[in-house]
Formats: sequence, C-alpha cells, structure tokens
Amino acid sequence: MKTKPIKFLALASLLAVFAVAVIAVAPDSQAQSGKESANGHGTLLALNGDGDSVRRQFSFSARRSADGSVKGNAVLHNPAFTNENGQKYQLQIDISCMKLIGNVAFFGGTTRRTNDPNLVDAVYFSVQDNGEPGRDRDKISRVFFFDDDPNTTGDPQLCQGNVLGDFPLETIESGNIQVRP
Repeated sequence: MKTKPIKFLALASLLAVFAVAVIAVAPDSQAQSGKESANGHGTLLALNGDGDSVRRQFSFSARRSADGSVKGNAVLHNPAFTNENGQKYQLQIDISCMKLIGNVAFFGGTTRRTNDPNLVDAVYFSVQDNGEPGRDRDKISRVFFFDDDPNTTGDPQLCQGNVLGDFPLETIESGNIQVRP
C-alpha cells in the first residue's frame, strides 16, 4: 500500500511541473502582438470664437512593429482655434507610443510641426472604434499636451499608463476609425 502514495505524489508532482510550464509559456493576453494598428480620419464639429460651427479635421495612422516599437503620424486642422498670427491651428504629430484596451487606442507622440510655437511638447490623444460605419459612432479625444512649461519635455511613452476614461471622447461627425489588436 505504500507504493500508491508514492505513485500519487509522483503523478501530482509531474502535473504541477506541467502546469507551471504551461503558465510560463502561455501568452499574456495584454502582451503586444506586433500586429496592433490603428488608423482613421474624420471630422468633429466645434464652435469657433464667433460661435459658428466649424469642422475640426483629423487623420492618424500607427502600427506596432514585431520588435514592439510604434511608428505613426497624426494631423489635426482646427479652425475653431487660431494662433497669435490669426492662422487656423494645425498640428502634425510623430506617434511613438500606442496602447490598446479593447476597442480604444491611446497614443503618445512628439510635435513634428505646428503653427503655434506655444504648443510643442509631447502630445497625447485617444480613439474608440465602435464598428461600422464609423460616422456618428466612432470617437476621438482632443489632443492633450504634457504641460504648459516650455522648459520641460514630456515623454510620449507615458501613454502606456493611460486607462479608460482618461480622455473625454467625442463622437465623430464623419469618417471612420479602425483599431486592430
């Protein structure tokens, strides 16, 4: 009868080792796949200084490479906001950070080009893909800059710390957003 407990212990030990091995090599559901991407374009209605409705236009595209790095760009034209010279606001962003949570993507990047020299820090925004068609369903946030201090520069990788609800999202009037995990 003493051989049964030894066989049981050996079998239990073998199963425990197998379970640990499976857990160790199982892919993390939050792991980055190297195939993640997000892109889109569209318009949001905004009120300008005169109280007139104008169309704020955006486009963006970002992709995660197999090595985990992110590359992309975004463009924003906002006629509701003018710079010191009276020009309608324009911004180009080099995206280097992307975090996906379900159908929401968070981005971080650096200002590549703008016509407002006061807004040149790290830039963050998010989008939500709510299926087809994108019009009147998909959402985008406004852009947020690291801070208002011209002596500091934010890190675009801070987008990895974003959680759902960090950026208020607005429904797009036209266009389409695609988030692909």
